[in-house]
Amino acid sequence: MSSPNASLISPQTVRLARLFLKHMDKRVARPSLKAFFYAYLYVTLPRVFNHVIISIRKKQYDQIFPRVFKILLSALNPSKFPTFAARLVAGINILEPIIYKLLKDSKIVTKPINNIFLSTLLSSFISGYASFPKFQNHILSYGRYYSLDLTLLVTTRALDTALSTTLSKFTPESIAKHGNALLFIVSCSLIMFSWFYRPGALPPAYRKWITSAANMDQEIIDALKHLRDGTLVYGDETCINRDVLVPYCIRHGEDVSNGSLVINQPLTCRTVHAFKTNNCELHALWRFIRGFCFAIKIYGPLNGLMLLFPIKNQKMQNRIIYAIKSSIRSSCFLGAFISFYWYAVCLARKRILPRLFPKVPLTRWDDTFAPTAGAIACGFSSFIESAQRRKELALFVAPRALGTIIPTASSVKNLRYESIAFSVSMAVLVAYSKNDPKSVRGIFGRGLKQVFSIDSYK
Repeated sequence: MSSPNASLISPQTVRLARLFLKHMDKRVARPSLKAFFYAYLYVTLPRVFNHVIISIRKKQYDQIFPRVFKILLSALNPSKFPTFAARLVAGINILEPIIYKLLKDSKIVTKPINNIFLSTLLSSFISGYASFPKFQNHILSYGRYYSLDLTLLVTTRALDTALSTTLSKFTPESIAKHGNALLFIVSCSLIMFSWFYRPGALPPAYRKWITSAANMDQEIIDALKHLRDGTLVYGDETCINRDVLVPYCIRHGEDVSNGSLVINQPLTCRTVHAFKTNNCELHALWRFIRGFCFAIKIYGPLNGLMLLFPIKNQKMQNRIIYAIKSSIRSSCFLGAFISFYWYAVCLARKRILPRLFPKVPLTRWDDTFAPTAGAIACGFSSFIESAQRRKELALFVAPRALGTIIPTASSVKNLRYESIAFSVSMAVLVAYSKNDPKSVRGIFGRGLKQVFSIDSYK
């Protein structure tokens, strides 16, 4: 005997339920799982790779698997980035067909493709604004820069997408191809200037990485800061920071008088060169070699790791040659970045600016202009890289540069502005990606293309 409730469920209801479940599976569940998977890899792979390398260097082999397991398990926390990404995508795909239907019925826009763009834009903004604050509150417990980094990354990618798509119609190709190099130069100028004078404007981990790569003694950095803020003055014996370079001289086994800003006005090139040489060109070459050696230890293992992943229709021999060339080229780029910085400082403080402006005291160039010249010059090292790599570098440093010119305090007002900026930027990226996947450049474009696809809602 059939259940009394069975007769209440009509075949049409069953058919609609199946269609709904099929729709939810195709448009919500699967894209959300993809988003979770890609976000999970994005979060865990760099940490796992870094941990394995450090453990091998320290010969702590017994710690590899327990810590890797902890990293993988921690990323499954519902408050972490992978779950946030899945929730964001689910919200977009649930809202999008509803908004599309409303736009279509209202006949505000007649073209279907424009309705898709607008429905994606609105649904992405609503989903982002509903999902981001919860993730933001969680990530703030680890530090202000974690959520801000993500927002700046999304914002710069959205600006790049909107501007490049719009300007490509009016800008000659000969000018457009140098846009990435110009973005990199401007971004590096802001970053390196902040690294010297406003280090708090940079994320701690990024600031630490720059310090390691630049290999500049902290006392030299401190002396430049004190010169800029006026707490250290050439020729003034009463300054509280007059002995800032004493430890620097002692550590290098030199007479402390070499670091005196009373005796030396300005400091000699040899003192600035860490007492390696009086010659600025030799010093720049020395910095290049050190930078190259620092970089090859990063790019070599990284490109070697990529060889473990098979690529269709590519011979291993060709891939090995490409990996070696890529490692050398990228290492030359970083070596040149550091070398250009130091050499530009030397040119500005001792050769070019004093000759152009002979009446200006030589000490004037050390407090701001020489470090600024170095900050601008180092960006030109990007021309060593390929055009594709130059584009990736520009998109990598742009968010950090943007972070140096905006307020970073975690006030309620700033956090609200950040939520709006993230939601608008994500909406722009998703809308452009669905309209033309190639318009969103870099890893964001590839990720969005995998998660989203055009749907005419027929």
